[in-house]
Order: sequence, then C-alpha cells, then structure tokens
Amino acid sequence: MIRLGAQLSQAPGYEYTVSEAGQAGLRALQWFSRNPVGGQSGVLPPPNALRQLLQQHHIDSVYIHAPYFVNPASVEEAKRERAMSVLSQEMRRARRLSGRYVVLHPGHWQHGASRAESLDALTATVQAMLAVPGHILLENTAGQGKELGDTFEELAAMFDAIGAPRRVGMMLDTAHAMARGYALASSRDVRALLKHIDGTVGLSCVKGIHLNDSAYPVGARRDRHTHLLAGQLTREALYAILSWANDADIPLILETPGRDVSQRLQDIAVVSGFQQLVKVDA
Repeated sequence: MIRLGAQLSQAPGYEYTVSEAGQAGLRALQWFSRNPVGGQSGVLPPPNALRQLLQQHHIDSVYIHAPYFVNPASVEEAKRERAMSVLSQEMRRARRLSGRYVVLHPGHWQHGASRAESLDALTATVQAMLAVPGHILLENTAGQGKELGDTFEELAAMFDAIGAPRRVGMMLDTAHAMARGYALASSRDVRALLKHIDGTVGLSCVKGIHLNDSAYPVGARRDRHTHLLAGQLTREALYAILSWANDADIPLILETPGRDVSQRLQDIAVVSGFQQLVKVDA
C-alpha cells in the first residue's frame, strides 16, 4: 500500500491534525514543531500524548521539519552555536511529537566563506544534533542562490563527512530535483534518477519522499511547489515514483500548496487514483 502523508499545520492543535489526517486516510505526517521562520516555539503536548492517537489512525510515520531561521552551515561562531542549539532542541521536540526523523535543509554557504568551509560547518552542526537521540534526514535542495545539497554527489560527501550512517539519511524532494535539472517526464527519467541516487547517496539512505510538482521549468533552480500534475511532473513519471515508493515501502509527504487536508484533496485524489493502478499491477 502507498503510504501517503502530508505537511499539515499544527495551528489547530496536534490532536486535531492527527484526527484530520487519519480521517482522510493518510498514513504519514510532517509538521513544523515551531514557526519555521522565527518567533517563540509553541507548546508541545505531554510526552507520549500523541502515540495512541497516531496508532488509532494508523499513522506510522511522523517527520518533523527543521525551521528555516537558522543556517546549519554558518561559519560565524554565534550563528553556528545558535543553529546547534535550536536544532538540538528540535531533536528533542521531535521525540516529544513521536517523530522518527528531523528533516533538515543543509543550509547555504555565506559570503566570505568557501563552500568547503560551509560544508565543514554543516558537518559540525549535524554531529552536534546527533548528541541527542533521534534520526536526521538531509533534503536535496533546488540550488537557489548559495544552497548546499543541490546535487546527490554533494549529499553523498556530506554523509561521508558526518558518519553515523544508521542515524542520517535522505529526504528526496521531487520538486527540488526537477528545479536542479533532473527531469521527471517519463518512467525512464525516474529510473535514471534512482540509478543516479543509488550510485551516489545510495537508495537505502532514502527514508521519505517529498512528493511535489515544480511550478518552474526543469533546471530553473527556483523552489516553487505546485499541485501534482500542474507543473513539470507527468503522469507517467508520477506512476513510476509511486510504484517504486510502494515497492520500497517509503512514505510520501505532500508539500503541495495548502496548510490542511481540505486544500490538498486534489493531490490526495490523484495519488488515490494511482493507488488503484498499483494494486492492479501488483
């Protein structure tokens, strides 16, 4: 069975969001545990408060997306220490929310620093995060500006530098891959992408997929998500991605426009239609 989930707002309350997702038939969830662009961190439910509710709704995969207001690759001492502190807290907050993974954008290299220096800073930040129990998924980026992690070769180098292979994996974002230049217009394209990932990062490192379409052309290096089949992603490629995720038992998280289930019904319907095809082919 395809394990579909979505990034949902926690504003109505974590319990409400879990129930909403479960009623829509979702099997996975992704949250920000705090405002992603800054401000006070929100109050979390008591320890283990969500575990029974998640089980009741058959939601077995919870991802916590790290906030954007810190740069994990900063070479400036104060900013690096701030990133380490916030992101280590995020590891603890993930456990409080029954989250297995913290999803982390690798950050960006700063003016006055080399890319290599920024990669070293990222390594130090992730290793500091690993002082707290939990797992981290580095996400491939679109390559906007000075973003790190926009190629799978660079992600593979990050994994080698960080170490801890059992605790660090990858979140594959399909919109970011297209923005960076990896076309997803055919099943052949999908096979080529998976082969490339396997030869660099390793497919066993992929622990989740952000299932998004790209509003901008392939290779534009513009990070703008749109609804499934409304951008560069074709039906043939989407079917190939869903088939692989189904076979590999990898959860998929919709980050298409919207904050709640009602705003993602069209995307859920698209995947549900493909779900029937996957069952027929099985």
